Amino acid sequence: MKDRGAYKMVGAVHLSVVLFLACAAHAESSSPPSEANPQVTDVLAALQRIAPTPRPIPCEAGSFAVPSGGHLQGIQQATIAGESFIILSGSAKDESYLTLIALEGPQARVSRIVPLMPRPFKHAGGFQVCGDYLAIGIEDDNTKDTSRIWIVPVSQLLNTARPEPTIEIERHGLYKRATAGAVALAKVCDRHLLCVGTWDCDTIDIYLSNGKPLEDPTCKFELHETWAAKTADRSNWCDPDFAAYQNLNLVVDTSDRVFVVGFARTSGDDVMDVFALDLSLTLERRLFKRARHVLNPDKTSFRHGSGLSILNSATLTLLSCGYQSFTLEHFAP
Repeated sequence: MKDRGAYKMVGAVHLSVVLFLACAAHAESSSPPSEANPQVTDVLAALQRIAPTPRPIPCEAGSFAVPSGGHLQGIQQATIAGESFIILSGSAKDESYLTLIALEGPQARVSRIVPLMPRPFKHAGGFQVCGDYLAIGIEDDNTKDTSRIWIVPVSQLLNTARPEPTIEIERHGLYKRATAGAVALAKVCDRHLLCVGTWDCDTIDIYLSNGKPLEDPTCKFELHETWAAKTADRSNWCDPDFAAYQNLNLVVDTSDRVFVVGFARTSGDDVMDVFALDLSLTLERRLFKRARHVLNPDKTSFRHGSGLSILNSATLTLLSCGYQSFTLEHFAP
């Protein structure tokens, strides 16, 4: 493993961002790995088009079961070696893991369970696929004072061995502030933006890369700043609520503006909240809430895994999963 992250501040960078979840871009095995999702022409309009009611994706588990002692945490769609997959993250008694599920037409089949790290790093949280990579946080959910951020080529999930991260960021710090329960990654202009939501997303740590390709050994991420919900200026938000988001996703539009999309269950509703992130403003005004969408999952919940797939410049879809079962639902325009 290569430790290429640093938990420190760097100089200010002017960049507009909005948080949102996305699907892996298609890439042929002979091509260089993709490290970005498609840019979206009108993010707010594309999100508005997602139907509030899902359709089920029947999933054949075979001999596989959700590991005991935890639950499913995140869900994303990816293309690996030309085939379509759903990836789930989860926590368990003894280790963190990913579940690889093959999409076979309108149905799905659990292909394998991929172990990540053993105790105490037994909690793999919400994550995002970005091109041919995924970014995920793995934490000690008992002490709540240490975590790891892994950036991993999705192709490794087809191997029998544990994945080896291309980039690993070690995090240590205050109780609940060094956790990494919701991680999102996007390429904006010439560098990558990494957002790490801590416990209940009370704070979001914003990292920026040095612009090197993710597979380059000299690629590094440094902490730019930490945004805190309790000090946020909410005077111009569409509504003042900031939920305990289980998953965060980043979506970038064709003008390089970024949207942050958070998924949560709050006050009895399953919500998809949309924020604009502008690093040129003061820290208190960094996130600007643009919209809240209430959706109606049937057998799943946004309290567990939920996340966006970016299909092309006009189309976004949403996946959600069960708590301790391979129950899958799909929200589409």
